[in-house]
Amino acid sequence: MKGFKMNPPEARSGFLSALEYSWRTALALLVIFWVLSLLLLWPSVQSISHIWFNSETYAHGMIILPLALFLVWTRREALAQVMPQPTAWGLVVLAAAGVAWMLARSVDVELVQHFALVAMLPGLVITLLGWQVARLLIFPLAYLFFAVPFGDFIVPVLQDFTAWFTVLLLKLTGLPVYKEGYYISIPAGDFVVAEVCSGVRYLIASIALGLIYAYISYRSLWRRLALVALAILLPILANGIRAYGIIMIAHWTDMQHAVGVDHLIYGWVFFGFVMLLLFWLGSLWREKTPLEASGTNPLPVARQFTPRYMVPLLLVLGIVLAAPRAGELWLQQQAQQVVVAQAPALPANIHGWSGPQQAVMPWQPQYFDADAELAGIYTAANTSVELHLLQYLNHGEGSEIVSWRNRIYDGERWRRSAQLTRQVRLSQGVNLNVWETILRGPGDTRRVVWHWYQTGDHETIRGVEVKLREVLAVLAGDGRGAFVVAVSMEDSGSLEQVRGQMARFVRALPRPLGYRLDE
Repeated sequence: MKGFKMNPPEARSGFLSALEYSWRTALALLVIFWVLSLLLLWPSVQSISHIWFNSETYAHGMIILPLALFLVWTRREALAQVMPQPTAWGLVVLAAAGVAWMLARSVDVELVQHFALVAMLPGLVITLLGWQVARLLIFPLAYLFFAVPFGDFIVPVLQDFTAWFTVLLLKLTGLPVYKEGYYISIPAGDFVVAEVCSGVRYLIASIALGLIYAYISYRSLWRRLALVALAILLPILANGIRAYGIIMIAHWTDMQHAVGVDHLIYGWVFFGFVMLLLFWLGSLWREKTPLEASGTNPLPVARQFTPRYMVPLLLVLGIVLAAPRAGELWLQQQAQQVVVAQAPALPANIHGWSGPQQAVMPWQPQYFDADAELAGIYTAANTSVELHLLQYLNHGEGSEIVSWRNRIYDGERWRRSAQLTRQVRLSQGVNLNVWETILRGPGDTRRVVWHWYQTGDHETIRGVEVKLREVLAVLAGDGRGAFVVAVSMEDSGSLEQVRGQMARFVRALPRPLGYRLDE
């Protein structure tokens, strides 16, 4: 194996030779500045590591870097034919990632912080090794982004499909079945397709492994795309079959097996079988020429050179890496100096409703680190509606309103039966979009929850829009922060009647919510 050993074009000597930019120098600088970037962005390193170690769905993030390094090793023959040539254009990538990190950090948007953190390494590769090396490593560098914990947005879609597909198979089997949202009932007992059963962890792991297999095994694009498509479809279908199998085992054994933790163990064993099936199917159209041979195509050997501009480039690089942290500290100081105009309060004197009354709430949103939490009950004509307001003041770390941890239910005492978006008509030509979540609680209690976000005077259900408006609010000195607004009612009969009462209450609410308005 040639490894990274270079064949110098000609012998050189003296001071000029000492200044030549070799692979050894380039890799040493890459490691030094990458470690420096990790130290400067350390809060994000801690948060992404916390998710890896505490979330089973994203535990794969810990092995992405070793896998990416393995992919780099498969390109060693091609890399041995080029020389690193630093370029200042990589600073543009680093600066963009730094600005994104700084703004995301100011309002504690972890997802953007994590993407910016990972983007630092490709930016450093471009800066210190050059475009030619980055072009050869485009797939390993892109693969690094699988270390970012994201994918929660697809969980409801996977739950919907798994529940539908499972019921379809049960009906084809001839077993009596009743489905309500994510709840499935058969004569032997009741089941729920919870988030942990959605199959998102299997899907993410399958895509991550399928991409590596496709990259190593094939050279043609269509084969790679076919394998990736199979890596997406196979675990989705397999998860539906897994859920069906668990219910059938429980049915055959009178609920003695495949319940509790058993179904998770069966799930991982079944996933291992699915991965073997994926690789076997992929081997049926494996190309004869391995990746290593495709990487040995002759490339022009770059001329070794004396980078006279390296000192100023490294100085600017250090400034670019340090700037995001300095900017983040400055934004935090600005946010702390913003004076909140009014203390948060529940609305009073809502037309047609009496309240708010303080009472023990049977349900409450599971949101963490809110700066203020307010809840009250409003009544009208034997109808009770609960209103919850949770305020986040955008003071940096710990103030994220849209987070993987925050949910409208706890997942244990209250479980989601169904979720969809709904449009509530407020007045002529004015509508409010809300998330409608139907929850099942203790004793088969059913509760309907509508929730949305409020930033300043604006109401939305889009998390990305909330975070962008939070950044603008911090820059503008708006100290009102953002609110989670949740309206709920217990469903004791007609779901449409409950929705009608909730719509009447939402229309009567004063806006903006969270502050006492002059009467």
